[in-house]
Amino acid sequence: MQLSPSGSIDAPLAAAGPWIVAINGVPKARVSADVAKVLKAVDGKKDPFQVALFLGSPWTAQDVMGIVGQLAHTGIFDGGAAPLAMRRVQFRPPLTVQFTLFNPAPLLEFFRPMVAAMARPGMAAVALLLLLGGLVGAFIAGPSMWRVLAAPLPVEAYLYVVAAMFVSTLLHELGHGMALTYFGGTPRRIGIMLFYLSPAFFCDVTDGWRLSSKQRVLVALAGPLVHVALGSMVLAGQALFPESSVKDAAVLYGVICYAVAVLNLFPFIKLDGYVALMSAVDIPHLRKKSLDALADVVSFRVLGSRRTLGRGGLLRWFGLASFVAGTAFMVIGYQRLVPIFLQLGFVGHLVVLAVLCLLLVMALKGVIRCFRAAAANGSPRWRRILVVLLGLVAIGVLLATIPVRAVTVAGYTYQGGQLKIVMPAQGPSRALSPGDTVTLQSQGMILHENLGRATIGDQPPSNSMAPLDTLVPVAIAGDTLPVMAFSGHLESGTNLSSSGRAEVTSQRQSSLGEWFWASITTSPLWPGQAAPTGDSTKGEQ
Repeated sequence: MQLSPSGSIDAPLAAAGPWIVAINGVPKARVSADVAKVLKAVDGKKDPFQVALFLGSPWTAQDVMGIVGQLAHTGIFDGGAAPLAMRRVQFRPPLTVQFTLFNPAPLLEFFRPMVAAMARPGMAAVALLLLLGGLVGAFIAGPSMWRVLAAPLPVEAYLYVVAAMFVSTLLHELGHGMALTYFGGTPRRIGIMLFYLSPAFFCDVTDGWRLSSKQRVLVALAGPLVHVALGSMVLAGQALFPESSVKDAAVLYGVICYAVAVLNLFPFIKLDGYVALMSAVDIPHLRKKSLDALADVVSFRVLGSRRTLGRGGLLRWFGLASFVAGTAFMVIGYQRLVPIFLQLGFVGHLVVLAVLCLLLVMALKGVIRCFRAAAANGSPRWRRILVVLLGLVAIGVLLATIPVRAVTVAGYTYQGGQLKIVMPAQGPSRALSPGDTVTLQSQGMILHENLGRATIGDQPPSNSMAPLDTLVPVAIAGDTLPVMAFSGHLESGTNLSSSGRAEVTSQRQSSLGEWFWASITTSPLWPGQAAPTGDSTKGEQ
């Protein structure tokens, strides 16, 4: 037996770092120096007895075979794992596609002296002053910050922010790479990836597993620190700018940088904060192990299987927090993004359907995997069948009994004392009904300030034109788009802007199942649901 062509035994980069068993450069297991010595001696020419003899006392042939048996699953031996060509496009399950741009190692090695200078103890005071300057700048921004977050901005302000966020996200990833380079590691590649359909940069810092626990924590935190530094510099500097779209863009960019840094430190999602926590407690694959511990408890309590992971300690609680956090993030993302996509007509509905199908498939695979593991660990078949039946009954009861009121995201115009509630021309004409409650809001990118309340009038909808910022948080003077306009009766709100966002809550209460079915059958994707024409929208109630 010998090492596979794709396998390697990587030495630690620090005195307290582990030896790493890697396949195609991807760490598969951490081993001690003694185990690494055995693996290096397995060269395809010696049998276990000869390897033990080569290593000397107290090694035995049984010790050698025991180590080989424990690591065989990694594919480190013989042809267990074939070498992979370094492709620019790589797929990482379950749903990540990576596009490699370049090897950052030479560039980061060039900047290593600068990083070493920044890592001196005295620089901590400079960093604190920079953070203080950013907080003071945010305080000075005051009311303008609220306006920037809660009102539509000129399109050029958003272009500035998008360009700046593109650069800062790249610097974020380079920050991870710089920290790894400073500690003696080698970042292999940097690029752009689709992470669950969302574009993002990435930097391959898997070589960091050869570092000590403390050093891995610092590598993980380097990225959020870059965003904090950039946000602080911009928020401090914007206090010197005159009122302009550039100043608005600087305020928005600074707030987003701080938000990105805080979000990245959240430990229950696989972001930088999770990697830092995993490194601090020195438990590889912490999230997977904690979710496995949670599944083991659920399988034991619900499906009657044997316990295979013991009591799990705090792991199961971390798994529960990770599960709840992941679900909450998906729900929040659904509430904020899906209404925007649904306003885009057929294409937007198609994107929403694809995402929902993806989430459903992932959830179904998780349930199937849990039931298979329970069956392998002695769960009675009758109990698994009973749980499935009870689950289906519970879903049916919830769909039939949970009351919901449909909420439609629309816009409004208010001119000459006349209020109109508007929707995209390609939207369903029966989405709004007379008597529906309307919450009038500001059309901000981040915040939606409540400005007043109204109800839908009895007059039939008509074709009209409305400003762009009724449907999207972009202010472009003179730019309008075709809409369906519904009459509205203003009930409260005396300081309304001429246009903004509207949330329309249906007066008709239905069950969750009825609402779900109505959403499906009124979608443009449903057979027979053609996009409305100009004539078809006139006179409808």
